[in-house]
Amino acid sequence: MSEKNALFLGIDAGTTAVKAAAYNASGGIQATSTVENETINPASGWSEQSMKEVWQKTLQAIKLVCDQIDASKVKSVGVCAQGDGLWLLDKNHEPVRNAILWNDQRANDLVGTWISDGTSDQLSRFSRTAIWPGTSGAAFRWLKENEPENAARAQYSINCKDWINFKLTGNLTTDFTDATIPFFDLENHCYSSEAFELLGIPELQDVVQPPLQSTQQNGVLCEKVAMETGLLTGTPVAVGCLDVAAMMSGMGLKNTGDVFMILGTTAVVGVVMEPEPFSEPSAGATLMHPYLEKWIRVLAPLSGASALDWFTSIDPVNFNQNDPAAIAQHLNEMAENSDIGANGVIFLPFLNGERAPFVAPNAKASFLGITGSTTQADLARAVMEGVTFSLRHCFESTGQDKPGEIFLTGGGAKNELWCDIIAQIMGAKVIASKNSDHGLWGAAQIGAAASGLVDIEQSKSRNEPSIIYLPEADKTKLYERSYQSYLRYLEKFSFVS
Repeated sequence: MSEKNALFLGIDAGTTAVKAAAYNASGGIQATSTVENETINPASGWSEQSMKEVWQKTLQAIKLVCDQIDASKVKSVGVCAQGDGLWLLDKNHEPVRNAILWNDQRANDLVGTWISDGTSDQLSRFSRTAIWPGTSGAAFRWLKENEPENAARAQYSINCKDWINFKLTGNLTTDFTDATIPFFDLENHCYSSEAFELLGIPELQDVVQPPLQSTQQNGVLCEKVAMETGLLTGTPVAVGCLDVAAMMSGMGLKNTGDVFMILGTTAVVGVVMEPEPFSEPSAGATLMHPYLEKWIRVLAPLSGASALDWFTSIDPVNFNQNDPAAIAQHLNEMAENSDIGANGVIFLPFLNGERAPFVAPNAKASFLGITGSTTQADLARAVMEGVTFSLRHCFESTGQDKPGEIFLTGGGAKNELWCDIIAQIMGAKVIASKNSDHGLWGAAQIGAAASGLVDIEQSKSRNEPSIIYLPEADKTKLYERSYQSYLRYLEKFSFVS
């Protein structure tokens, strides 16, 4: 089905950087680029990006790839990007304001009210997702109350990848993975009017886009972008998907029960599952699969590798290198000087509040169990263990059976000590990929599917290097005690009931 020598362009517009890569049909990278993104923080807890700057960064990343290859061989474009947040256009298709991002906390008080009065639980009946401050619903309600003139100007509510696709093709679309949160009725396969009403923003329903499948065509590359990049005018561009869904596709996870973890700045736990009737409200998010009639249960706690970064940042004496690899190595060496269980120290990793497996915008991080004999090594190990306890808690909240194996990707998957800790705490085989481009490769695959050049449902996983970590019974038993202590602390502080 694939054209000989065809290349597929994948774009991954993340919060910290925009990445682009050209792949051949077997998933081999032919060229790649990374352009740093800038986040704006106008006030404490606020997180924004200039939509125009995001597009310029994307255009720059595409140009850098095209300069390394024969761009005429690129036969498709697929885009994935950060999800949630609030990306609004006016009647002229111009940004209403800076995008409010997924990790923005200005709507904390609104979400706290919705949790206490039961609104959040009612909303989850439709999308099977617990609302958090960085969702479009919470952000738009805040905008309506605090910037009513901007709320009134909004004619189109989209997502990050939709904005990029619009600039590539001139067409406005969205897909089911982005549309699911927080207004989509998964059982009836449509937006829920009641969901918009519950959040007091019925007008937003008039400006959201009807979702399409990720592997459909958004349109074709416009002449202006083609001239600026060297790509061919008319190159098919996919509707695309949320970055988490693209990563899952890039890892080749299609079977019910497949489990993956993304160890990035924030962490993600995901499980491929069959659609099921609503039973009770739960934290986390449920996404429609980008190309199968399945769901992806996703829980994304707000602390991942960022907790490790925080710990090293507060000790500039010991962690004064500019080399991230050297910093990680020193952290591991320090943590290895402590025993399993960090000599009784438990770290609650809520540095930025929490959104999974429970929503608590005002939760605070803590070291608990410190004594006069506690060492810095204990604290280092407790941070790594505490983040992993959170990941296990997230998985267990899905109600799925204990996994036989877990696929790991993201920058943290290169940290061998952390990967081993995950294997022991989860009690499961961990397959840690040495590659970190699964979102890019997944986006490229989805683009190729939209062009008709790849049957993504039948495609085989690419061969890629990985390291396997196996659970050891004695270590798993020791970690079980610490995990139960972690859960008791959560109950004590009323984070869970």
